[in-house]
Amino acid sequence: MDARDLMIDGFRFSAVAAGIKQPDADRLDMGLIVADVPAVAAQVSTTNLVCAAPVRITRERVANGRCSAVLVNSGNANAFTGDRGYSDAVELTRSVALELSVDPELVIPMSTGVIGNRLPVERMKARIPDLVRSLSPQGLPAVARAMMTTDLKPKTTSMRTAASGYPIRMVGVAKGSGMIAPNMATMLAVILTDVKVERGFLSEALQETTRKTFNVITVDGDTSTNDTVAVLAGGHGSAKELGTSQKEREAFSRLLDEACMDLAHQIVRDGEGATKLVTVRVRGARDASAAAIVARTIAESLLVKTAFHGEDPNWGRIVCAAGRAGVTFDPDLVDLFIGDVPIVVDGALVSGDWEHRAHAVMKQPEFSVLLDLKSGPGEAAFLTTDLSKEYVTINADYRS
Repeated sequence: MDARDLMIDGFRFSAVAAGIKQPDADRLDMGLIVADVPAVAAQVSTTNLVCAAPVRITRERVANGRCSAVLVNSGNANAFTGDRGYSDAVELTRSVALELSVDPELVIPMSTGVIGNRLPVERMKARIPDLVRSLSPQGLPAVARAMMTTDLKPKTTSMRTAASGYPIRMVGVAKGSGMIAPNMATMLAVILTDVKVERGFLSEALQETTRKTFNVITVDGDTSTNDTVAVLAGGHGSAKELGTSQKEREAFSRLLDEACMDLAHQIVRDGEGATKLVTVRVRGARDASAAAIVARTIAESLLVKTAFHGEDPNWGRIVCAAGRAGVTFDPDLVDLFIGDVPIVVDGALVSGDWEHRAHAVMKQPEFSVLLDLKSGPGEAAFLTTDLSKEYVTINADYRS
């Protein structure tokens, strides 16, 4: 995406190489997002009990509903580092605030990378003046690169809509590739919009959007220590105020859904070693919660994921995963489709050339699986990937 497509009124961006993981490395690993005036802010973060210092600080500071800057780094998660890790993150955000002449409580940190190591604070502080001096309206692509760990591609999005005759712009940036599981995935994301949004509504909208987007993706079933998504709204003094009408709020919520779903798809598509993006749909469960349990169980089954990688329509693995999900249904009623190819109908394997046709579907880089339990109105879908040898290699060598 062109840098100009990611420009948005009220925000500037920059990134530098701080040598966070390797002192002599020259890759971008520290980025900064700055609002011209304090923006309305909301956040959602990991449910992992072992949450990183930057997550704790972000929760505390965004509770005030305002944010002027986001300092993000890769190469070191600053997780499981105790009080010293917390102090390190506070010191870095204080240094950023001093350079920007803003309140330190309006600067939030986001970190991703290796767990258990302290940040190289002095090396990072030394680069903060350069980070501030290089701020630019066209700098968001550089921030996207600075966030990457095992990601193969930077992840950005740009959306626009209109509400009651005035335009709304929204841009976003994210990272995520492995340790991806709901509530939330190992990911960082920042969404920016050029309209002011009432704080309570912004928080509610983000919670609902996260439920429908970032919380329905899975690569390997692991929920990280650092997952955070933040939304900053109205970063310039003349920003339009989003109205309180249902029409205006629905327009904003739809745009937020689209931006977050775009980033969520990019995260799964870039899953470590992934060659397939698979949508697992379950319908006919007793309710939506039950459908989600079955869909997630199928999506995270290692046997199912290896079958996806081998392009093998091994339907028994899918049905078996559904059966161990803890949701009651009658196996003699179920239907199963791979793409538009029926495999099982009313609990019985269909006759004909289903295997050849299903194999052809699975050779595509993206396809879907549909399981109909015929037990109620509940529906849900999860995005997942295949499991390849490369995934094992990437994670075996991650800290080296």
